[in-house]
Amino acid sequence: MDRATHNAFAVRLGQRHAQPVWELRQADGQPVAEAERFLHTLILRGLSPRTRRTYAYDLLAAYRWMDEAQRQPRQLVGEDLVAFIDYLQQPPPVSPSTINRRLRLLQRFVQFLTGTAPVVEAWCQHNHALHFHSRSRRGSVRIKEPYRVVQPLKDAQVMEFYRDLKTWRDRAMVLLMWAEGMRAAEVLNLTINDIDPSGQSLRILGKGRKQRVMPLADAVASTLRLYAQVERPATDSLSVFIVLKGPRRGAPLSMDGLRRIFRYHRGKSGVTQANPHRFRHSFGANMTRCRVPLLVLARMMGHSSPQTTMRYVEIEDVELRAHYRQALDVLKTQGLLHEHPFPADH
Repeated sequence: MDRATHNAFAVRLGQRHAQPVWELRQADGQPVAEAERFLHTLILRGLSPRTRRTYAYDLLAAYRWMDEAQRQPRQLVGEDLVAFIDYLQQPPPVSPSTINRRLRLLQRFVQFLTGTAPVVEAWCQHNHALHFHSRSRRGSVRIKEPYRVVQPLKDAQVMEFYRDLKTWRDRAMVLLMWAEGMRAAEVLNLTINDIDPSGQSLRILGKGRKQRVMPLADAVASTLRLYAQVERPATDSLSVFIVLKGPRRGAPLSMDGLRRIFRYHRGKSGVTQANPHRFRHSFGANMTRCRVPLLVLARMMGHSSPQTTMRYVEIEDVELRAHYRQALDVLKTQGLLHEHPFPADH
């Protein structure tokens, strides 16, 4: 059955205690009670609305597969995880990272219902497409993900896009991504209370509600100050970034509003690759180029693991050659790797 036309289940957006809630519904509109209880725990864990929405659609994919396979969540065993992978790899296939996220969520969901997560037995551990976690998480299956090196924006592209921005608000947002390494959601969640009045630092609320403090670059501080003095409408909202005109003037800027700003200026500037995350990537690449230690950069970017930060490390060919030549010079001073390092055969 084509996944795109599968209508047995659907996700609907609702409200609960002033929180957006994505609910899994059956074809008759009735909620799936066990899924609803599980999705509610995501609110209690403090996950962002965007993450809760992603998990709701991941659970939707699992229920559509179970409907076709005539399986119930409480019945699932390790063998079913492999069948779920096969289902997700059918055209149109989803990415390996999405498959792994859905596998983890399905295991957590079954554990939520039964107290035990399904694990993969030894019989299928020879499957070359699968990779198994360490001893502490034996039986947690995931497929191999291709290693991706993040491609940052070139300096000329950053300047071209930045020149096209006409408001201090938009310039401040881009600078926070490019010079402070902030995510788009972190920029939008920034409040007036998060900025040090002296302009020396700012507090950032990151993923998983983890906080970090970053020094505030002079250019960023002055741009924020100009935005506050010249453009920011009078409002009771504590959000730093506010809608400047139209019927929503004075309301906090939304993610859709931020995307529209970038879409408009991509068209005007011609920098088609410019998006919020690319500017954050460029921050990581610039800090690496300036020899910021990896562990320090991980803290700057709010990464839980330095492995995530490694995706931002891209060694350009010129830099690679320079380091290689420097290493050769050291070896030569030690009497190694001269023009004729080994005696000729006679």
